[in-house]
Amino acid sequence: MLYDRLTCYFLSGTGNSYRAARWLTEAVAEEGTKSETVPIAVARPAVDLQKGARQLVGLYHPAHGLMPPWSMIKFILRLPRGRGAHAVVVSTRGAIPLGPVMIPGATGLALFFPVLVLLLKGYRVRGALGLDMPVNMLNLHWGMTERNAGRVVERAKRRHQRLVSAVLAKKHYWHPLNLIWELAWCIPFVFWPFFPIAYLLIGRIFMAKLMFADTSCKGCGRCARNCPCQAIKMVGAKPKTPFWTHRCEVCMRCMGYCKFKSVQASHLWLVPVLYGTSLLTASSLQWGLMILLDWPVQIVGLANRPIHYALTALALPLFYYLFFGLQRIKPLRTMFTYTTLTKLYRRRYHEPDTEAREMNRRSDS
Repeated sequence: MLYDRLTCYFLSGTGNSYRAARWLTEAVAEEGTKSETVPIAVARPAVDLQKGARQLVGLYHPAHGLMPPWSMIKFILRLPRGRGAHAVVVSTRGAIPLGPVMIPGATGLALFFPVLVLLLKGYRVRGALGLDMPVNMLNLHWGMTERNAGRVVERAKRRHQRLVSAVLAKKHYWHPLNLIWELAWCIPFVFWPFFPIAYLLIGRIFMAKLMFADTSCKGCGRCARNCPCQAIKMVGAKPKTPFWTHRCEVCMRCMGYCKFKSVQASHLWLVPVLYGTSLLTASSLQWGLMILLDWPVQIVGLANRPIHYALTALALPLFYYLFFGLQRIKPLRTMFTYTTLTKLYRRRYHEPDTEAREMNRRSDS
């Protein structure tokens, strides 16, 4: 028996990272090792990780802005000391098939950050892999056809098998070209080190504040029950309407798995949000500092930008409350419904062999 236990922790929106995690647990279980796939929302690492060097730990997650999602970062930082336990890290990235060519995605620090933290905590990292899976940012583009998604998944499974083979042989797996590609995507951080923080803020207080349920929503609450971050609340009278809170990480599970295809991102609302926040926080702020406080132009120039960002962060939730309130007016909700691109192209994506409920519970193999 290779190990006494494999515990594979994952965070997944549309099922890509979950499916890859299952490939590992199923392969290791076939060798007679007790294996478990565990969503980080219900994980108990202090209890699970007690085998020391006889333990294998897996971390599987998507890349959000070339970093792990914020909930995954917090989970990794809270992991207990490794005491020599072996570990593998897989970060999934969005790939696009273009005829016979596969355009790869990028994970950047989403791959290297967990490796570094694990090493500092005393884990023995046996390998890391940036793994191409079907693109799933459904608020920005249409989902893949079943055929193309299947092509990407099959190719990913073959590549992931090399990592599995190394694990089963108790060897290291460090693919040089894969690592060089991901390192190249880390170079922009030298010039803009705050990009991951900026992306986190954009995702939470901007992209998440464009989400809504259109007129076809039945108020079933499936999106709220399956949300990995418990970021959706069902509010209002029957039928209740989903409300996306500040905890949303834009993982797209709600949009990918809604059986009525009701979950949308309002591209029409994007226009007043951009104009309104800029008008409220830029022009008024600048003139206020100069006229009311009699600040000189030089100081205004230095203070304007950080204060502008702070006020924008405060204004965006207020705009979302306004947006949510306007949806109670039926003609306006109909207008929002039929002016969003996600409604027009409609195609959704989730990992073909994965049901949403699978990703909410611990699974033995």
